[in-house]
Amino acid sequence: VSAKLEEARISMRQERDKVWKDIQEGERNGEIPEDFKFRFKDELQKIADKISADLEEMSKRKEQEIMS
Repeated sequence: VSAKLEEARISMRQERDKVWKDIQEGERNGEIPEDFKFRFKDELQKIADKISADLEEMSKRKEQEIMS
């Protein structure tokens, strides 16, 4: 379970980084205003934190199922 949890965390971080690079590129190209870039970054981090918490909760439930 812990190995799968770590794989999911790594995957989530990789996707977060890809989205952040897209946001930065959009700002450099003039497609996204600078203040939006930081707003998007904050929202992206909130989403990543929520996913991480959900993954942790699922992992705990699965471990409890296994122990039962």
